[in-house]
Amino acid sequence: MSKIAVINPNMSAGFTDKIRTQAQRTVYPHNQVVALNPDFGPDSIEGYYDEAFASVGLLSVIRKLDPTGIDGYVVACFDDTGVDAARCLTQAPVMGLCEGAIRFAQALAGRYAIVTPMFVSVRPLEHLVRKYGADRDCVVRAAGVRTLDFEGENATRAYNALYGAAQKSLRDDGAEAIVLGCAGMTDVAEHLSADLGVPVIDGVQAAIKMVEGLAALQLTTSKHSTYGTPPAKSYHGMFEGFAPASI
Repeated sequence: MSKIAVINPNMSAGFTDKIRTQAQRTVYPHNQVVALNPDFGPDSIEGYYDEAFASVGLLSVIRKLDPTGIDGYVVACFDDTGVDAARCLTQAPVMGLCEGAIRFAQALAGRYAIVTPMFVSVRPLEHLVRKYGADRDCVVRAAGVRTLDFEGENATRAYNALYGAAQKSLRDDGAEAIVLGCAGMTDVAEHLSADLGVPVIDGVQAAIKMVEGLAALQLTTSKHSTYGTPPAKSYHGMFEGFAPASI
């Protein structure tokens, strides 16, 4: 049995509930899912500024969970918030939604589109796509709605905007599959796939399956160089408790 921690690095309890439901549907029955938020951070992650603060909350959760025997972590934000730092903090595999979804999309389509809620997220995601070596075959588009619109009374309007942007990318960008560019969209993947008639990849499901596989093979994050444990030093002020000396 593997124990998978799925961490939503923002403070939206509604998103975490959706993510938990999807994660429990996705994992194999013999595996256990723990889905949670940090104790502090932004309501949502929409751009670089939010991401900087959310990363600290994410790391605070991993510091608490790691001694309890976690076999793998999913960072449930499509910006892959804090993933590289998290890999320095634990030996367990860590996967973000963007990286996980791209790896799945590459196996399903020659060209695909990430549709994210807000225009402010387009360039950051383009940078991630380039980092993962997928910029030749992937385009990033925005639906023009807020991330939090996928909850509550605005959910139908947000879905319609997502559908319109995805349809446009299939028509104009040559996309053959759609990647959902936000964890808060996790509950609409099947609906959108049926409406569009093409594969729709949900990063929550993709990242969980990748982490499950790595955990099953007992593969761990290399500490040889890139993701090595940071050298001991003092941190000051409100970050004192995050000092590498206390890891």
